[in-house]
Parts: sequence; C-alpha cells; structure tokens
Amino acid sequence: MDEATQESVMKKKLQSFLSEMLKMATVKGFRYFVMYIRGKEEIVLSVVNEQQVPSNTFCIDNSVPNKGRRKSRVDILSASESFSSTNLPYDQRSLLLSQRSQMVLSTHGVSGVGLPPASPSEAEFNVDESSTLFLVAGYARYICPYVWVRSNHERLVKLTGDCQREKDNPLRLKSTLKWKDRDVYIWDLVAEVVKLCTYPAPTNPFAIDFDYFSQLPLPERVLSTAAMVQFLQKILIGTPEEKQYAGQVFEELQLITKHHYQALKELIKQGGLPIVYQQQQQQQISRDSQGRQLTTQRSRSTSYNAPQSVSNTGPSYGYGTASMF
Repeated sequence: MDEATQESVMKKKLQSFLSEMLKMATVKGFRYFVMYIRGKEEIVLSVVNEQQVPSNTFCIDNSVPNKGRRKSRVDILSASESFSSTNLPYDQRSLLLSQRSQMVLSTHGVSGVGLPPASPSEAEFNVDESSTLFLVAGYARYICPYVWVRSNHERLVKLTGDCQREKDNPLRLKSTLKWKDRDVYIWDLVAEVVKLCTYPAPTNPFAIDFDYFSQLPLPERVLSTAAMVQFLQKILIGTPEEKQYAGQVFEELQLITKHHYQALKELIKQGGLPIVYQQQQQQQISRDSQGRQLTTQRSRSTSYNAPQSVSNTGPSYGYGTASMF
C-alpha cells in the first residue's frame, strides 16, 4: 500500500471514529465520567478523581437469575483495590509523549510543531477539583486521535522542565499508539483514561449511575436508558472477551435494559411518549386531509359526468320550419 492510499484509509478510519465519538458524547448516566461535545473534532471528558459509591448500586446476583442485589461499599472497593492507581502522580516519561516522539508522529514535524491541541489548557474554566478534564480530539491534520490533560496536571503527572509547554503534550496511551495497526474505538480511549485517573481504578470504567436515571422525568428516562442500552451493546460487540470489564458491561446491560422496559411500561400506562402522541396526531391530520381531498375529487367527478336534460322539441339544425317550404 503506497503512502497516498494509506493516508486515505486513515482519514476514513478517523471519520468513522469521530462519528462514534460524537454519538458517545450524547450518552449520559456513567458513574465515573461525563462527556461534552466541543466541536466536530473535539469532546471534553470529565473523569472523577475518586470513586464514590452511589446509594442505588446494583449488581447481578448469580444465585437468582435476572434479579439484582444491592452491593456494599466494601465489596466494590475490595474488588477494585487490585487495579488501584497507586502510582499517582505518574512519571512524565511514562504518561506523556515526548517532544521527540511527537515530531516523529506529527505530519508537521519539519516545522517543529509537534502535536499540540487546538486550544491550550488555560482556556478551560469552571474546573471542578473533584474531577479531571481531558480533551479527546481527532484532528484531520494528525490523522489520529489523541488525548490531552486539561486540568489537575499535578495530580496525574510529575512535570519537569518547561511545565507550561509540557502541559500540552498528549498522553501516551496504548490505544492511540496502536491506532494504525488495529481497530481502536472511542470507548477504548475512555476506558484507558478512566483507569489511569480514577482512584481506586474501577474494574468497569463504564459502570452505570442508576441514581441519575431514577431522578429523570419519565419520558426522558425512557429515552436516556434506550441510548445507554444501545451504547453498551456497541461496547460488547467491539470489545474482546478477554477484556476484564466485558463481563461487567454485560451484567449492567441486563440491568439497564430491565430499567428501560420498566420505565417504558409505566409511561405507556400514563399515555405514552409525547413525541409518539404528536406523530399520531400528525398522521391522523394527514389522513383526514387526504380523506377530504378524495371526497372533493369524487364529488367533482360526479358533477362532471351527470347526464344533461333532453329537449322534447328534438335537435335544432339552425333552420326555421318555414324555410322548408
């Protein structure tokens, strides 16, 4: 494969990645992170610094099929301790791409640009100290997605030298380094970022915050749980079984699916989704309009085809009676 063909393939791959990234950013209800769309090539990922167990946390009880049992705080933390981020803050060389590496990866290496983000970290505002902001972007000029730390740099990495410049170095992630050689999805990047940021590192970075859904109005709850169900299905399809969180994602998919159908059933009892009701009204108005048009057309057709009255004097040929004699 020549260089031009390879570049074309990578650009198409990046466009597919960006499409999934923007879709994922609209899904809400994760326990450890929230995503916001910043532009067609960027999203902001806010990751919690420390785990906080919600009051409504469930897991699958294997002894009772399709039933949930409440999991204690001790169970959750003990299950995550083996994956805890005990090395915080990380060494700069292990977490951030060096300037030399950026020059090799960047298409602008000749001019010494490296891989900077579109906006510096100082542009961030309203930063919450309980979470860390990351910028996930797939710039067309880089033909590869990268992740930059946007806040709480000192918590994550031991900066040396020119701290201001090093803050804009992208993270050295396994998922981005393998971008050209394998299929990498947006959830691969998110999972890696959550595990290096949240303490203790969760075994399932895509754990669901069921309290979030319980507090939503019923119509919004139905739509939000449906979006979550669809997204978790994508994760299961695109994630190898050997991934440690694959089984837990499947378990929570069962729970959120049940949550969705319960909300949908309740909403149907109350009269259904407003948008469905509006569509039904529009369809009824359209049918009524078509019915009136058809009735009018039939009425006109009947009046045009009605037989004309016949005169008793017979046809007239334009001659008077006297002219014949």
